[in-house]
Amino acid sequence: DEKFSFKYSPGKLRGNQYKSMMTKEELEEEQRVQREQLAAIFRLMREKSDTFGEMSEGDMKEQLRLYDI
Repeated sequence: DEKFSFKYSPGKLRGNQYKSMMTKEELEEEQRVQREQLAAIFRLMREKSDTFGEMSEGDMKEQLRLYDI
C-alpha cells in the first residue's frame, strides 16, 4: 500500500517562501512594483467604468485585502 500525502499550500504560503529567499532590497522593489501595478489596474478600471462597472473606495479596499495589501 502506497500512501499519498498531499499537503495543500495556498498561494500566500508559497509567496512567503519566495519572500524569505529575497533580500530586503529585492522585497522592497517587489512591493513597489506590485503597488504600481495595482494602481495602474485600478486607474484603468475607473477610466473604463462602462466596462468594469463603478467601483467605490470601499470596493477597492476590499480587493486590496485579497492581495494582503
